[in-house]
Amino acid sequence: MSRLRQRRPGQYRTLIILAVAIGALLIALIGMATRKASNEYEDIQGTQDMREIFGGVRQLDDRLGSDDAPVQMQVFLDAQSGTYRDQFLDTVPALVNGPVRDGNLKLLYRNRSLTRNATERSFYGIQAAQNQGYGWQYAYLMFRNQDLAREQGLDDDFLTKLAESIEYLDQDEWKKDFEQGLEEGSAMNADLQAQDQIAIDLKIRDEPAVVVNGPGGTEIVQDAPDLAEIQSAISAVQ
Repeated sequence: MSRLRQRRPGQYRTLIILAVAIGALLIALIGMATRKASNEYEDIQGTQDMREIFGGVRQLDDRLGSDDAPVQMQVFLDAQSGTYRDQFLDTVPALVNGPVRDGNLKLLYRNRSLTRNATERSFYGIQAAQNQGYGWQYAYLMFRNQDLAREQGLDDDFLTKLAESIEYLDQDEWKKDFEQGLEEGSAMNADLQAQDQIAIDLKIRDEPAVVVNGPGGTEIVQDAPDLAEIQSAISAVQ
């Protein structure tokens, strides 16, 4: 007659630990299935478009395009303003993929705040990226992700995430330049103040504007010009 095998005390402990572990795993799986999407900075928009638009185009500081381009256009922008977003996205990519890439036009980035302050937080991020030749990419991502910035907060973590979304940008160097730029009396702050003064001197109104210079003279186009108006100004100064 067979006898029932008695379990040792150690075996009971092993079974209890295993049961607790399985229970914890089930709870975690249920939580993952029902948890709402987190607010981590994982959904930056426009990175692929950014690469396609600006890839292979020469940049130096605020300039985008060949230094030998016969026509120069200053573009006054506030990357935190919805007033500027649609106009930027409707005009700049088309210009980059047209006359800029063809070597006929160079763009100069001018930070222009719509607030009482001449500078805004994102301006320092753009300037720090410009130091490495990626300022236009950074500005593009800022415009594309304005809604996300409003949802999650336009803080230093968000601006850092934009920088991290730009391939080949040295993150340590960007962070150092960004933080130093925010210091009172920094060279970056003086540069941003000077950009604001350019807009004041040219009587740029509080809407998107461009100033086009070429062999045929100068054209100032204000009040959120569309692509056709900008192209007309370029033709007028060629």
